[in-house]
Amino acid sequence: MSIKTTGLELKSFYADPDAWSSHDGKPLYWVDDIGLAINGAEVDEDPKIQALQDSDEVQILSGFVYSYENLSEVATLEEYFNIWRRSLGSVFLGAFVPPGQYEVIRAVIEAAGGQVLRRATST
Repeated sequence: MSIKTTGLELKSFYADPDAWSSHDGKPLYWVDDIGLAINGAEVDEDPKIQALQDSDEVQILSGFVYSYENLSEVATLEEYFNIWRRSLGSVFLGAFVPPGQYEVIRAVIEAAGGQVLRRATST
């Protein structure tokens, strides 16, 4: 089984303290044996998640989540990623918009109860 996502969503998953740490900040889990395809090409070496471009098309091919508490496997990375997605209670959306429309679209998303994670500009 594999899951398709974006660089932005995968980075958000990895950076979410609720997914990896207890409420007191103590680490709960780690990932090992991760396999990804980025923009259609399988990555042979350990991928640097935070180096992904937000718009990268990412496919999670393999990986396992382990517990620090008992040093055992908790889930596959695909399963844990899906658990995280469902825990958000919302749909993750990545979008490219014309610069002149950014404020309008941001306002619509926020008025609908959504959240804009960040604004990235191209040079």
